[in-house]
Amino acid sequence: MSKIVNRRTFFRFGAGALGTLVASQSLAQACGVDTGGQPLGPFFPRPGTPIDPIHEDPDTSTPIYLANDNDLTFVRGRLGTALGQWVEVKGQVTDGDCKPVVGATIIIWQASASGRYNHKGDAANEDFEHPVTGDIVQRTHDKNFQYWGQATTNAQGEYVFKTIVPGFYPADLSTAWYRPPHIHFLISATGFPQLVTQMYFRGKDIANNDFIQDLNGKDLILQSEELTPLQRESLVVDFKTKSLLDKTLEGTFNIQIKK
Repeated sequence: MSKIVNRRTFFRFGAGALGTLVASQSLAQACGVDTGGQPLGPFFPRPGTPIDPIHEDPDTSTPIYLANDNDLTFVRGRLGTALGQWVEVKGQVTDGDCKPVVGATIIIWQASASGRYNHKGDAANEDFEHPVTGDIVQRTHDKNFQYWGQATTNAQGEYVFKTIVPGFYPADLSTAWYRPPHIHFLISATGFPQLVTQMYFRGKDIANNDFIQDLNGKDLILQSEELTPLQRESLVVDFKTKSLLDKTLEGTFNIQIKK
C-alpha cells in the first residue's frame, strides 16, 4: 500500500476524531497559558545535516524539513516500519484568546526508539551504559523511521502526527544528565512569532514510564526556571493505549501562541 493511501486513511480516521479528543476541559486548562519555549537543539534537519536525507516530497526544491508528511512510522518507498511504541499526537493550536489558529505549519523532529537522531552531528556516545540496569544501550539508526515531518492546522486549528516514543540518551555523561524522551516542535503562523518547544511523555502504558518520569524530573531543559509551573506541566503529555485491539498510544498536546 502506498504512503499516500495510508496517509489519507490516517486522516480519515485520525484527524476526523480530533473534536472528541481535544476535550473542552483540557482546552479550558490551557486557555490563558501560553506554551513555554524550549531550545531548538542541535539536530534540526537542515539541508546537508541528515545521515539519511529522507525527502518524501518529489519536488526536490522543497526544504528537507518540510519534505515529509505527518506519519513518521514508515518512509514512502521502503518496506519496513519504525521500531518502538507507536503514538498519535493530536492537539489544537490557539491564540491568546483561545481562538483556533488556522493554517499554522508544525514541524516535528525527534530521535529513534533507541535515542539516535538522523543527524551527522549526533555521533557521540553511540553506546552507553544504562544508568539503572547497567546494560549497554546501543543508539542505532532506524532506516524505516521518518525522523521528522510536518502538518498544517485545519479550520479548527487542529493537527495530528503519528510517530513513535523516542529513546532517552545521554546529554552529559560526566554529570549523569540524560535527556528524557521528547519531540521537538516548531510552530509557524502568519501574524505570530515562531514558537520552538518540546513535548514530553507520561503514562502507565508507556514502556519504562517510572524511569522516564525520573528523567523528566531531573531534566535541565524541562525543569528550566524560565518556565512557569503551568507551562512546564503543559509540556508533559499523558498517553494511553487506544484500545484492546489497537496498542497505539494516543495523547493530546494543545499549543497556545501569542502575538
